[in-house]
Amino acid sequence: MLLLRHYELLVILAEELHFGRASERLGISQPQLTLQLKQMEELIGATLFERNRRNVGLAPAGRLLLPEARAVLRHAARAESVAMRAGRGMIGELALGYIGAAAFNGVLTNLVRGFREKAPDTQLRLTLMDLDRQIPEVSAGNLDAGIVRLPFPNMPDNVMMRTLCQERLWIAIPQNHPLAEDDTPVHLASLGGEPFVATHLPPNTGFAAAMHRACARAGITPDVVQRSPQFASIVSLVAAGLGVAVVPQSIRNFLMPGVVYKPLADVEETANISLVYQVDRQSPALELFLSCLDDLSLQEPAN
Repeated sequence: MLLLRHYELLVILAEELHFGRASERLGISQPQLTLQLKQMEELIGATLFERNRRNVGLAPAGRLLLPEARAVLRHAARAESVAMRAGRGMIGELALGYIGAAAFNGVLTNLVRGFREKAPDTQLRLTLMDLDRQIPEVSAGNLDAGIVRLPFPNMPDNVMMRTLCQERLWIAIPQNHPLAEDDTPVHLASLGGEPFVATHLPPNTGFAAAMHRACARAGITPDVVQRSPQFASIVSLVAAGLGVAVVPQSIRNFLMPGVVYKPLADVEETANISLVYQVDRQSPALELFLSCLDDLSLQEPAN
């Protein structure tokens, strides 16, 4: 069976038609070149080059084999490139979960754009998924990583987290609400008697934890009358006049008629978005994705 070095020898000798120059390009001595050519001709049972003391030329069998030899070398180079890119995470698949809020503040956009620039051939499987579903999926290995809003109680031991951004808390209020008349920041304590629209998560999880901490420090207990898993629907319910909602600052990018967004005065609580992934997951695509975090400035949300 012919080896890759045999095809390389045939192509280079055909290009040079000179044993001295061909041996230089191949990095072998001229006697070694002659010996390898002889072995190649014995393997296929035909003369590949017609040569004498003055001239070297392709024999008929050599002319027929040359295009095939070039194709073999092209395929070998491509295979090597594919293997190297796979090892660096540039091809394959990355399964990424994300919460809807990550699409509003630019975190998802920036990460995906940076990863696409590094690995355009990697299949990126994106799934919109609530926090309480994502983390078990990451822990089980069904997702490579997840973009979530922490905290999460009983975090699995095999899951690591890395903060991507911190967002201030704002308030979404109906347009006909008395507090919507000017640009004055709203004191959370003044909303103690208002109905609230909130996420579906318990008070110790995700964005709900930040909201309840802020309310506790303001001395109020929110009267939650409606719940929804997505901020887009929460804001829609506010527009319908069902209540007010504590929201992340970047939700201002979601324009909804009938809603006014205002900053909260005297509230220092932030709602953090983080990346979660398995501690020991062996995935070149994930390693490349994690390297994108170092290339991007993600600490300030896009507003």
